[in-house]
Amino acid sequence: MSAPNGAAPPVDPAARRRLMAISSGPPLDAAIIGGGINGCGIAEDLAARGLRVALFEKDDFGFGTTWRSTKLIHGGLRYLEHGDVRLVFESLRERAWLLRAMRHLVRPQRFVFPRLPWTRRPAWQLRTGLALYDLLARDHAVPGHRKISRTAALELAPWLSPEARGGFTFFDARCLAPERLALELALAARGHGAIIANHTPVRRIMAHEWRVEAVEVEHGPERFAIPARAVINAAGPWVDSVNAHADAPAPALLDMTRGTHIVVETEAPVGKEGIFSTARSDGRVIFAVPQDGLLLIGTTDLRYEGDPGAIRPTSGEVDYLLAEAEALLPGLGLGRRHVRYAYAGLRPLQRLKEGPEVALTRRHIVTDHARQGLARGQYSVTGGKLSTFRPIARELAERLEAGPRLEPEPGAGNGRQWFNDLKAAPLTLITKEHLRRYGTALEPVLAGGSDVLCSHSGAIAGELVHAARTEAAVTLADVLMRRTGVAWAACRGLCCHREAARTLAPLLGWDKEREAEEVRSFEAAVDYHLPGVESLTPDGAAHA
Repeated sequence: MSAPNGAAPPVDPAARRRLMAISSGPPLDAAIIGGGINGCGIAEDLAARGLRVALFEKDDFGFGTTWRSTKLIHGGLRYLEHGDVRLVFESLRERAWLLRAMRHLVRPQRFVFPRLPWTRRPAWQLRTGLALYDLLARDHAVPGHRKISRTAALELAPWLSPEARGGFTFFDARCLAPERLALELALAARGHGAIIANHTPVRRIMAHEWRVEAVEVEHGPERFAIPARAVINAAGPWVDSVNAHADAPAPALLDMTRGTHIVVETEAPVGKEGIFSTARSDGRVIFAVPQDGLLLIGTTDLRYEGDPGAIRPTSGEVDYLLAEAEALLPGLGLGRRHVRYAYAGLRPLQRLKEGPEVALTRRHIVTDHARQGLARGQYSVTGGKLSTFRPIARELAERLEAGPRLEPEPGAGNGRQWFNDLKAAPLTLITKEHLRRYGTALEPVLAGGSDVLCSHSGAIAGELVHAARTEAAVTLADVLMRRTGVAWAACRGLCCHREAARTLAPLLGWDKEREAEEVRSFEAAVDYHLPGVESLTPDGAAHA
């Protein structure tokens, strides 16, 4: 069963005019398919270099893997075990940049790494790996690792297994809202002159005489042929299905793995420390990360060969994560009653001939399909991490022989005025913490109204106005799932979605029928993408 698509987004007259204009104009330098972190990062970088660019996303910016990640901006400590030093170095360099430039979204996260009876590596190997991790970071954006005693470990994480035999602390980073990181890159691309179009799927990559010629996009009931000299397929889990609709179809590239997470509400405060460990049953890496008063636990890593649009957690995966969490954090007494929701995402990794799931490379690969004897100007992006969109974009800029950047690097977290304004605002602490995600966009958000929309998340009414007016939101799900982040709260947005729809209706031109459709569509999307445990099945299918 595929995920619910909900009501078809209404035709946006302004978007239609833009599509008509570029369909009859000179060829774009690049048409980019996919509005996840990679596609948005590529669009921003190429547009900043003066290229004529359009970005097309079939659903919403950040909808796929970006939105359903573990939300960590990490160097990849576990990749050192596989000797992938280059990827770790690149990821740590990008982590440092994000901590500086995107400080409103990315912040340091300390982890406790306990040594447990089932830890498969001796202490000296763990310490050597952590020392190498610190060395590769080099710029000291976060403190280095420390060895800690059993007593210290239990002081930092009182709910940790009493079997812990000491361990280590180390720092990485977490992203408060990866979907907003992607969105900010898309909006920055628009500011550089790019066309960005969500809810606009690409139906065909057109070629003539073995040269890319155009992409055919769908907006409402119409289709437009958009001429382009290059087409960059950054559709994540949908890379292969997009390439299958090219005039010169490319061979399959992907070997996807699925990662499922659970979000739990505990009876004791979760504190600020993250936990990094290995699973007792199979040795996989397990994270437990604080998330706005909740605890995010993940993740699984299993091969997936189904429809990317049908990914959903299974009851077995939730049971696996709960069992591992109970072994690791028995002091929390976790059970199914604590799970507020689960979610699953896909890792669009490069196809390999053989090897276990954890052996698949997380490196990004840019495939030039002309080297496969296919159309010139057709590229695909696979792999990569949440933090590595800039190296991917730079590689494509080199492939397209683009000039230097003409615009500064993005960075809505730069400066301190927005932070001082937030501290001084007459708002609750939970709302202030929530609104950090807007950075320098805070002023227009507050101008839209400071009445609390959702007490669970701290979201305010001004976010709805801002999303509708300036952030390319089209549907209620766009706003509550990928602009405000209300859907990530314990209530999953179901305590305020009707009020939000009433507020958005005049801003987005909805009549009463459309408003009701948006409410139903959001409820279906929440049940499918962020299901409670009561609706899960062994195969992940939704209940009829």
